[in-house]
Amino acid sequence: MRTNIDPVTLEVVGNYLVSTVREMGATLMRTAYSVILREQMDCTAALFDPTGQLIAQADHVPSHQGTLSYGAKYVAKNLPLEPDDVVIMNHPYQGGTHHPDIMIFKPIYAGPDQVALAGALGHQIDVGGRSPGSVATDARDVYEEGLIIPPLKLYKKGQMVDEVLKMIEANIRVPKKTLGDIRAEIAAVAVGERRYTELCERYGAEKLKEIVAGLLDHSEAMMKRDIAQYPDGTYSATGFMDGDGVDDQPVRIAVAVTLNRGNVKIDFTGSSPQLRGPFNCSISSVQAACFCAVRYMVNPAIFQNEGCYRPISLVLPERSVVDPEKPAPLSGRFHTLERIANTIVMAFNQARGEQAVGSGHAHLTSFSTSGRSPENGEPFVLFEYHGGGWGGTSRCDGLDATFGLMANCFDNPIEAIELEYPLRIERYELIADSGGPGKHRGGLGLRKEIRYLHGEGYFTNRSDAQKFPAEGVLGGGLGRASRHALIRADGRREELPSKITNLTISTGDLMVLESAGGGGYGSPSERDPVEVLDDVLDEKITREAARSIYLVELQPNGREIDWLATRALRGSKEPRHGSTQAHPSCQG
Repeated sequence: MRTNIDPVTLEVVGNYLVSTVREMGATLMRTAYSVILREQMDCTAALFDPTGQLIAQADHVPSHQGTLSYGAKYVAKNLPLEPDDVVIMNHPYQGGTHHPDIMIFKPIYAGPDQVALAGALGHQIDVGGRSPGSVATDARDVYEEGLIIPPLKLYKKGQMVDEVLKMIEANIRVPKKTLGDIRAEIAAVAVGERRYTELCERYGAEKLKEIVAGLLDHSEAMMKRDIAQYPDGTYSATGFMDGDGVDDQPVRIAVAVTLNRGNVKIDFTGSSPQLRGPFNCSISSVQAACFCAVRYMVNPAIFQNEGCYRPISLVLPERSVVDPEKPAPLSGRFHTLERIANTIVMAFNQARGEQAVGSGHAHLTSFSTSGRSPENGEPFVLFEYHGGGWGGTSRCDGLDATFGLMANCFDNPIEAIELEYPLRIERYELIADSGGPGKHRGGLGLRKEIRYLHGEGYFTNRSDAQKFPAEGVLGGGLGRASRHALIRADGRREELPSKITNLTISTGDLMVLESAGGGGYGSPSERDPVEVLDDVLDEKITREAARSIYLVELQPNGREIDWLATRALRGSKEPRHGSTQAHPSCQG
């Protein structure tokens, strides 16, 4: 570690960089056109050194922390950059992730020398391909999934290359939104350039370079210190996905995590071979999942930069789900990287003992729907996703209806959807009893029902976890599996698999999405009866579950605990509880 930079300077500059990338992200969201960026925050912003090493990244979407960095390295290595250039790309085999994630990069200069690189990534609402939203679940190769953009200069020395935007516009369904979102990304990198230039003016380019190097070394040292607190050894776990959208065979994610004196090696030997469907994972996304999962095991206050990644190495079997060969499809890779991150956390459970956590829902309940506006007949595309339950922990219940380890996005406000689309949200609620039972319950899944109001269009379901519900730990129970259905306007109900593409839908049809719950922690018979009563009153569990699973009997009014009957249910043992009084809501 470098010792010639004082810790106060490291802290001041480190937080300035964090503030900068957060401002870049805020700029992106506030100027974006589509709800997926301005409302759901499926975007990120970052700063890199001239070689593409990550300097700082906004706390937006964790899955972008390795992906944008991989893209920056590719651009830095393969494209000569000049002042006021702007680079655009999404090529999943040339540093990108999947087609909708369009990246923008801008070099930052101090005098004649490049000192940094600003980057932004936004999930675009549509980039072409055979399915609206560019989310086909049965694509057979990368060309079916949408427009592929290799690293190209969108601006050359400050002059826009109009032909690039015209080419993009000609290949997508909703160009106004997509091109508007690309401009929002350009605005974000411009903010990064301005703020980093100010930092150079304050410290000088050479001194700032030294400070940044010190920040990276410091993060590396802190990562190794925290990882070394776990016992050295190899810890294995296996996770499964429902299928790949083409074959109805489970997809296997096998990991062996080896801890050795603060270093981590993650070996994927034994994972499924390369898939026919689009749930292969590009190397940038595999890196992101691994980096993120390990970061969950250490102090979150460590500055997020390239130094965090140095202790982590990967073993990726060739032509496997985690190292596919072009032109293998991979637009659905987010579900795979969620499963990867969750499986790594499950492997770490063996090293964490009583600090183990229940499995989360480990995927993304997502769908797209499309059609034409009743006002002007223009095409519309909505791609939306929802969270599920997190696993219970040694300290508390799992989070309810929250995005997984790799997302950190917001729910779309109902008002935003109904104002912009001919859709009506008729139900949006937590699902009782969906969290795995335990001393600390798994988080609940959610139910959302969306009515299609005008004309005819398409519906694509890109989800998972129907076959493999979240597992509990240390006696905790399984979470509830996900469910999906389409209720036609005439009342016919069609149960849907987790992956299906371009179903025709019409006026009055109802899309029903039920996300999965998280696994529980510890025996449900050890849950505080007062917490059980709280859950019943909050409609998070049913009264039947309180009695049959948690062994807590309520009084006939359903608002107080029957302590005598509860002791009998729990084997005449005095129930563990915080109070023998009625629940506060029953007082007065």
